[in-house]
Amino acid sequence: MIALATRPRSQGATKARIKPANRSSTNGRAKYQVLPDLPPDEYAALKADIDEHGIQYHVIQDELGNTIDGHQRERIAEELGITKYPVKVLSGLTDEEKWHLALSLNIKRRHLTTKQKQTLIEQELKRTPDIASQWLAEILGVDDKTVAAARKRLEARSEIPTLKQLRGKDGKRYSTRFRQVIANTPGELRVAREVVGNLPVSCNGKLIDTVTANRHARRFARAEVRNGTMPKTLPLDSIQIHHCPFQKFEKVAGIRPGSVQLVLTDIPYGKEFLPQLSELAAFAERVLDTGGLFVTYVGQYHLPQVLEAFGQHLIYRWLAMSSWDGNSNMIHPLNIASQCKPILVYSKGPWKKRDRWGDVFIAEGKEKQWHPWQQNLLEVERLVQYFSKPGDLVLDPCSGGGTTAAACFGLGRKCIACDVEKKHVAQGRKRLAELTNG
Repeated sequence: MIALATRPRSQGATKARIKPANRSSTNGRAKYQVLPDLPPDEYAALKADIDEHGIQYHVIQDELGNTIDGHQRERIAEELGITKYPVKVLSGLTDEEKWHLALSLNIKRRHLTTKQKQTLIEQELKRTPDIASQWLAEILGVDDKTVAAARKRLEARSEIPTLKQLRGKDGKRYSTRFRQVIANTPGELRVAREVVGNLPVSCNGKLIDTVTANRHARRFARAEVRNGTMPKTLPLDSIQIHHCPFQKFEKVAGIRPGSVQLVLTDIPYGKEFLPQLSELAAFAERVLDTGGLFVTYVGQYHLPQVLEAFGQHLIYRWLAMSSWDGNSNMIHPLNIASQCKPILVYSKGPWKKRDRWGDVFIAEGKEKQWHPWQQNLLEVERLVQYFSKPGDLVLDPCSGGGTTAAACFGLGRKCIACDVEKKHVAQGRKRLAELTNG
């Protein structure tokens, strides 16, 4: 039941601030106040607007008088001595429904930054770790992949448990291991039935179309065939991550000239790395075998300088693109909302014939639990499969969170990586330890 009322306040109310009702003993906020109080400057601006125009949006309360939405407006009304303002009274909602309503209304009104939204997502996952990612995404008005990525980060840090079942909006519990393919025609339905049981673990819990599902299933099947002759447990020295700059990589890791089939990395995108580009290309030229490939993610802002530096030592072959759903990267000087980045492909000497590969990659959600600039593991696995064979040696001179090393471990390639940052090396080694122990 919903009732609309204009709730009078006692005449002669003072302008002194009163203590808000229903303050919790744990965080100092009201029972359904899901976000902290506004920063002083934003609060002052809202107060000035209300002083001039009054309260334009009704406060929402439950039948017991608990405020669900409008805590800041109520506080300002008390301070300004406003005695009448619109109040909407709701009844019949559970505590969880009231909390979710407060979340939904606040996140739309507050204009939160990406970081603030991520903090709120993590807060809610810690509060109710069994809530389904799609349900929480709907409440918060964000992409479900963003919620899933936050869940992975918290699970990796052991801040929430890894659950086999999650609670959906309908109250039912669903396995996190299920795979789902959507079909719109009889032909697509036949494909969906054929491939749904052959999808890799990376597709668990995701809703994908038949084209994407078919591609995943074929790629997974090819990987299984390729890995069939590989030992299940790689030798301990097959995957290494060293702490050193790439300029010392050869000496530290004992890398011989012409011994590498693929250099796969994600270089820093800032202008401070530009003076090192020619050195990196020369390094790749020395260590690669004839016909070996150098493949790297790059930023677009300094792309002309990157192309010029790499072209001094290697042969440019192609430019692929990595795209993603969800939040864009804002390039403020050009007012661009960017959702893609280039992947450059170079060879040392002639191009060797290889299986067909595509030049557009669509990352299924951002993964940042191991490094702030981490790339999607499934996407990196595709690059490893496209440009190397089982048993090949792959180098990553800018290892970051160890994604290339993790991809190589799962696909039967040897990998030697390095990073100049000690903390990132530690994270990469921790990631590999979890893979080898799993």
